[in-house]
Amino acid sequence: MADLSIIQDTSSIAAIDCDYEARRSERDRLGLSEIGDPCARVLWYKHNKYQKKEIKGRVLRLFQLGNLIEEQMSTDLKSAGFLIHSQQRRVVFTQGELELNGSIDGIIERLLESNQPHLWECKSMASKGFAKLKTHGYEAYDQKYKAQIHVYAMGLKLKRIFVTVYNKDTSELYQERIHTNKAFATEMLQRAFDVVGSKTPPPKINERAEFYTCSWCDFKEYCHYGKPGPVVAPGKGVGKW
Repeated sequence: MADLSIIQDTSSIAAIDCDYEARRSERDRLGLSEIGDPCARVLWYKHNKYQKKEIKGRVLRLFQLGNLIEEQMSTDLKSAGFLIHSQQRRVVFTQGELELNGSIDGIIERLLESNQPHLWECKSMASKGFAKLKTHGYEAYDQKYKAQIHVYAMGLKLKRIFVTVYNKDTSELYQERIHTNKAFATEMLQRAFDVVGSKTPPPKINERAEFYTCSWCDFKEYCHYGKPGPVVAPGKGVGKW
């Protein structure tokens, strides 16, 4: 059981969030799922292990709910007759000594719309985001989401992508089939390698800390207010891991 002494709210239910926070392990690398972030400096901070804001237990539970929904979607698709395999398969790209990698949700086959294997990407979101998704489509919804699917599909030499999205408020399901865009994937991947290979951070996305993406950024204190970053061990260089 988690150490409850640090909980200000002494209710038993608060122990759940405390337990999530105590069990959380920080990702120590920049993953392929993140390289589409519009701010290149964010990629540099993540690669060089700058400390992010603490994630509260409630948010960690939301992440876990997303994992459970993905598991259920996989079960439901398989039960409906579709073949899903290669779940959590790693995709790796290297450039010199640098490496970027990530894990896919899976590869799906036997779709009614096509006999080709597709990269399977599963997401879940609340109704507000779901409405935006239905209006504008998956690729316009979030650049990180867009870069993630195209880089994974390119790495696996898959020509098509099958996206499923679950509405957490209504259980409505959304699907979209997308052609792999190798040119876009290559652009995003090269951008990421250029950023993480630099010993100095790239320009800020905006000079104002109040800019909408900067105001809630995990790295605002380093970027805009001069908070010292991690100490680099002698001879190791920045970003070596």
